[in-house]
Amino acid sequence: MAKWTQEQAVAFECARECITDMMGICSTKIAEEEGKTDPDRAVLTELENELTRLAFERSSLTITDDERIATVRRQYGEVIRRFRDSA
Repeated sequence: MAKWTQEQAVAFECARECITDMMGICSTKIAEEEGKTDPDRAVLTELENELTRLAFERSSLTITDDERIATVRRQYGEVIRRFRDSA
């Protein structure tokens, strides 16, 4: 007997994809900063720390954490939409 529902499984995978998209956005910003003539080391460090945090968040997300999954999807979904709209 499954310990989670199909709906939870889908929401979990969507949340993981949101985090993966956020990591992609962060990586894009890192590449843009590194491509500058005089990259800002503080900005790079902040972005690298964020990338590490996101990787940890993705690896520690659990399928039954409905509240966290909903928060990830809502908060990161908004950021991802804004980023794509501005591209």
